[in-house]
Amino acid sequence: MSRPGRARRARRAVLGLLCLLLAAGPTGCARQADEPRHVLTVLGPWTGREAESFGALLDRFEERNEGVRVDYQGTTATREVLLSGVLAGAPPDVAVLPVLGDLADYVQRNQLRRLDEDIVEDDEYGGPWLSQPTGMSERYWLPVKVDLKSIVWYEKGRSPGTAAREDVARWCIGMGSDATSGWPGSDWIEDILLQRSGADDYDAWATGEMAWTADPVVDAWRTWGAFMSGDDRAAETALTTDHRGPEDGNGLLFDPDRDCDLEHQGSFARSLYGDEAPRADFVASPLLLPGADGQSDVREVSGDFAAMFKESAQARALMRFLASLEAQRAWATGVDPPFFSAHRGVTQEAYPEGDTVSRRIVREFRQAERLCLDASDVMPPAIRRIFHEKVLEFLADPRQDPVRLLEQIQRVKEGLPEDTPWLRRACG
Repeated sequence: MSRPGRARRARRAVLGLLCLLLAAGPTGCARQADEPRHVLTVLGPWTGREAESFGALLDRFEERNEGVRVDYQGTTATREVLLSGVLAGAPPDVAVLPVLGDLADYVQRNQLRRLDEDIVEDDEYGGPWLSQPTGMSERYWLPVKVDLKSIVWYEKGRSPGTAAREDVARWCIGMGSDATSGWPGSDWIEDILLQRSGADDYDAWATGEMAWTADPVVDAWRTWGAFMSGDDRAAETALTTDHRGPEDGNGLLFDPDRDCDLEHQGSFARSLYGDEAPRADFVASPLLLPGADGQSDVREVSGDFAAMFKESAQARALMRFLASLEAQRAWATGVDPPFFSAHRGVTQEAYPEGDTVSRRIVREFRQAERLCLDASDVMPPAIRRIFHEKVLEFLADPRQDPVRLLEQIQRVKEGLPEDTPWLRRACG
């Protein structure tokens, strides 16, 4: 957050506290002279340095919209906090979620407000970023931050080598993630399926057209299971390890207590590496994933999507601002390590010449034959939850045949209500 922004928000907090104290007296507290005419509440997944960067962006919006204040709440439990607010009848004005499946569910429940048609233009974003559920013609969300997932991180100066395809002991793998534990394993399975079977099969599976017991899905699980069985302790260690690494550490890749040098994580991983982030480099995952086609030019991606839960001119103005090229450039380059934007106007030239890693990530986005959204993120909430659960159950014995687990997921899928929303496509 900018220094003026910090000072302004700190002043509000002090004045608010004084107001509460004075309210106990006989005269109460008069309306503050600089109290805004409208307060917008925004819920999102960013905390720490990421929240400071987003706060600086919100300061820009406030400066351009006199009388409007934005109160941001950042939490790693975005889904749970949002659901609690919705059930209590007090949702935020705007929420940012990484899971389109949840947002599609909110649309069906009439909880989201439709966006103006010109807020997000197809020629500005395109690809998979504007994908919508079948039967939905209106637009309800926009991508404010995106990440590349088909990559493998390693320490600069240490060659990853293709032998890593068979050596699970070299990989930093953790399944722990609080209420969403298991998703790092779903990322492995998704990327293996994408790189082995291609975008068409991946798209059919992610959008509900392909059964969980179909050959490409079973093959991906078996491939990952065989890989995780290459070391007797690999699966057990993954189950008991947080993907973020030790608290106040520099992630798993730079954890001095771990003897691993490769990590299959999205481009957001540099935010976990702390002071060691400048030492991190990457290669495209098809070069190292077990069983992957090393020549594959399709990439898995993810996004954080903003949606409007309360109707107001101020909320619409904020959504329009977040989608603008100005905001996307500032948001993408206003934090270290930088974030990435789906806006086609935010090119690699927006990043410092010396930041070759960020520039290469942008090139991966732009030059990939196809981009495919994280499959579990676009699936209905019930399917995503059981997917993550079965990943953990599978790792308890990765030598088992996964068909039994996949049949259980398939039964849950077949038991969904007929009107359950599925995205039309996951791949652009």
